[in-house]
Amino acid sequence: MGVTLTGLTFFVAFILVEAECENNFVWALDRLKGLFMRGDAYPRVIVSDRDIVLMNAISVVFLEACNILCRFHIDKNVKIKCKMIVHP
Repeated sequence: MGVTLTGLTFFVAFILVEAECENNFVWALDRLKGLFMRGDAYPRVIVSDRDIVLMNAISVVFLEACNILCRFHIDKNVKIKCKMIVHP
């Protein structure tokens, strides 16, 4: 997904992979990288869940990009952890 200057989100691509392994993610991200018209127009920030394999693949393909965690997933994990502490 991407975000416009006005805050609207849009889909960049959909990719179906056989398994969630680093090689498949590197392949998919490399195909995505090929969609960019200019070499200096690569994403500077990539937001993902805390999938270590995906995070490793991002660091391989987009060397300059900063990978940050998705706020939705952070909130979801905090609620789960809090629920475990409050209602054991």
